[in-house]
Amino acid sequence: MPPLRAAWWPLLLLLVGPTASQAAVQRQGPPAAVCVIAPRVEPVEEVDAFGVVPTPRPRLVMVEPLLELRIERQGRPTWQRRGTQQEPIRTPLDWPTAPIAPGELVLLRLQPRGADSDAFAHVQLAGASAERMESARRLILSLGGDGQAWLEAFEQALAASDVPLAWALLFHPDAPETPALGDIRREVISRGCSD
Repeated sequence: MPPLRAAWWPLLLLLVGPTASQAAVQRQGPPAAVCVIAPRVEPVEEVDAFGVVPTPRPRLVMVEPLLELRIERQGRPTWQRRGTQQEPIRTPLDWPTAPIAPGELVLLRLQPRGADSDAFAHVQLAGASAERMESARRLILSLGGDGQAWLEAFEQALAASDVPLAWALLFHPDAPETPALGDIRREVISRGCSD
């Protein structure tokens, strides 16, 4: 398996004050931090992070328990869950609403446990092209329940520097629970955003 380079590790999201280019997100409040494991995202100026998802139902994996998770489409909330300090939202969480369409933009608002009531991190997800999403769908169907095939597909995606696909495969709800895949998942989660 290719080494898991630091550039492939998850991203720690820090909520910061708004800028003129971020007016659509309407960031307010004090800073909050969320370590997003999956889907794979990168930092950008307009929101805290952006990621292109190759599957329509990405599994959500964050290190921190959340007090609130909102999913917005076209500026409107379409799904929301709230936790409490005693019973926060824990991940992994299978995609809880309508699938992400090719090219569609979806905004996640994430509030970690311990954050102020108005502090959120913002993650913009975009559906990949129709061709890329169809290719990923066919690949996942071809893997079935064969743990070795899932591991090889994950390794091939890493070798091709296709980290979004590698992470989508690693954390996919249909991926089998094998010792090898489980070890990789645990390593990725345990390292969090430290690298």
